[in-house]
Amino acid sequence: MNLTQLRAFDAVAREGSFTRAAERLSISQPAVTTHIRALEERYEVSLFRRGSRGVELTDVGTDLAGISARIFAMEIEASELLSATKNLTRGTLRIAAGSPYFIVPILAAFQKKFPDVHVGLNIGNSQKVTADLLTEKVDLALQTGWEENSLVEAIPFHTHRVVVFCHHEHPLAIADRHSVKLDELIDEKMIWREPQSITRQVFEGACKAAGVDITPVMEVASRETLLEVVAAGLGLGIVSSHELPNDQRIHVMEVEDAKLETTEYLLTLKRRRDLRVVKEFHKVAEDFHG
Repeated sequence: MNLTQLRAFDAVAREGSFTRAAERLSISQPAVTTHIRALEERYEVSLFRRGSRGVELTDVGTDLAGISARIFAMEIEASELLSATKNLTRGTLRIAAGSPYFIVPILAAFQKKFPDVHVGLNIGNSQKVTADLLTEKVDLALQTGWEENSLVEAIPFHTHRVVVFCHHEHPLAIADRHSVKLDELIDEKMIWREPQSITRQVFEGACKAAGVDITPVMEVASRETLLEVVAAGLGLGIVSSHELPNDQRIHVMEVEDAKLETTEYLLTLKRRRDLRVVKEFHKVAEDFHG
């Protein structure tokens, strides 16, 4: 089916005139006539009866007019959909992040600016976040740590300190210690995240460099669990500073003899970087860049 020919037919059917159809399509009347004739000859049918009062649809022409009207109504609907998505008056933004603490304020600012865009947020460890991004389950990701990948634009977004925290009645908290040394933690009951945790990897690297051997008494699978376990007095934990809520049950300390930091990266597949919703998210996120 030649859609140019069908469009000419649809215009004549709507206008009841080759002349008005030509004006509607902004082409010449002979061009309209040529398109209609080609359509009729290709399918060996007669679509119009030409009389003294203009043109009228044949029976098959009437049936085709009903179909063409639906086709071009869908074309208009598709155009409106794409225009709305381009203008962000509708659409979806999908994001993966390692934790909610840093991404949520950015999403709040984005939704304030674009309230009609639906936002989907996946929270997971670094492996899950990376997998979601590379398989295009999400449009963007905010993740601690990153290994270079030629498919991904990675922007260092924010650097955070890695801190130690304990129960508020732990001796270190009672002494109001604001910092500790790595070797002071050897005899403590340390509770760590899973081995894939970037925060844990940074801490283990510092221990190895300092020749300090620390064996955890417990491993937990999420930072929320780690907070509750430490707040219950079962041991000391390590966490990126921005992931700790204001909680009176715990006491936070710096590690004074090691530079413990993690970097948060804003990640985007390069092939999706020019999507309007992605570009606008980047603009909003710039205000949170630290």
